[in-house]
Amino acid sequence: MEGSEIARRDHQRNKSEIVNLVKDMFAQDKWGNQQYKEKLQELVTKDEELVKDVIAKIKLEKGME
Repeated sequence: MEGSEIARRDHQRNKSEIVNLVKDMFAQDKWGNQQYKEKLQELVTKDEELVKDVIAKIKLEKGME
């Protein structure tokens, strides 16, 4: 598996974690809960880093960088 494929897979997993956390927040009626907000922010930040990683690896594989 190439680097970009691994990075894409990691990104997809992280997105699933975000969706599951949001579903859990709504199911438990804890949308404003600080603990959930912190975890959600952590996952969003991780996702931003994963997206940058995916882009960098795709560019590297295509010889753009």
